[in-house]
Amino acid sequence: MKNTGIVLLAVVMPLLAACGGNKVIVGSEDQFVQATPFKALAEEADGTVLTGIGTSEKRSNFTLMREAAVTSAQADLARKVQSKVEAVWKRTMADWSEYKKTDYNEAMSIEEMKTMQKSIVDTELRGPWQSQEMVDKASGRYWVRILYSAATAEKYATQRLNNENILKKYFIEAQVKTVQDDLQKDLDSVRQKEATDKAKIAELMK
Repeated sequence: MKNTGIVLLAVVMPLLAACGGNKVIVGSEDQFVQATPFKALAEEADGTVLTGIGTSEKRSNFTLMREAAVTSAQADLARKVQSKVEAVWKRTMADWSEYKKTDYNEAMSIEEMKTMQKSIVDTELRGPWQSQEMVDKASGRYWVRILYSAATAEKYATQRLNNENILKKYFIEAQVKTVQDDLQKDLDSVRQKEATDKAKIAELMK
């Protein structure tokens, strides 16, 4: 991605296993007046891309400074992935509300959703990432923005939700197969979208 007033400084070797496709660029002073120095993405606004943005104050040890910024970005991304998982869960429960069990337990449903959120963050958000990295030449503050396909997060949520044992807890057994068939259609669709989204992210990294 090309930005006015930004000079490409270097291609950074993958100092962390969690990051890949990194570019470090030096930002102009005006950029750092904003909350973050990164240009807003239309792909984020339309829901195609999730981003995680992190920062670290200047440190004498570059590796530790970058690690702190990446960790901060991962935490930001994790919150957005959790929101996507929640949206998939609640949409499924709402779409098939007529098939819910008479003893449907909302509290149990929410707790299971939270367990799923944690599982996805812990097991799937490991990288390698496509990330953009910037340094403020005045203050030395370091910034990282991870770009992540929203469809990937939706895929992981749909895969886990499309489980007979989970669905039987909330829907009448005679209709579980119907719900599963619909979730499989969603999964097939989101996998196709994921491929398109990743291609867009690759273009943004150029």
